[in-house]
Amino acid sequence: MRPQSNIYEAGAADIRALFEDHVDGDSSRIALALSAVPLDGAARLAIEKSLEAFGYGADSCSFAVLDPRGNDDGEGAELDPQSVFLLVEALDPTLLVITDEKTGRVVAQAYRAAFDLDAPARVFGRPTCVFRDLTALLATDNGKQTAWKVLKSFPKR
Repeated sequence: MRPQSNIYEAGAADIRALFEDHVDGDSSRIALALSAVPLDGAARLAIEKSLEAFGYGADSCSFAVLDPRGNDDGEGAELDPQSVFLLVEALDPTLLVITDEKTGRVVAQAYRAAFDLDAPARVFGRPTCVFRDLTALLATDNGKQTAWKVLKSFPKR
């Protein structure tokens, strides 16, 4: 990625480059979904289709993982709270989706915040949906209703 003409964009591009193994998407997308390990297709599709239904269009979400290897073992390339803060602020999404409890704890530490699971929240002023386990919610009809209720908290465009 070529640095832009202003100093903010150049710095943000450098930070994004640090996390390229952790992110699928870029700062042009309005939303960022964070997860401990890569999301399955159903969870990604649910987020993408919801954002599209709210008027944000297709491909409006970037996806970031704490551990791109998918180990969820707390070792190796996993992002810590400070790294998560840098990543989120470099991408600067308008909307944030936290897809699991582990990621919720890391984001809470990063932003020195507290929020309920399976509920809407605000993180650094951003409308945020926080899930205990989005993938598990989508496995049942009641869970899908819960997920939809939380996602509907995002403002419509």
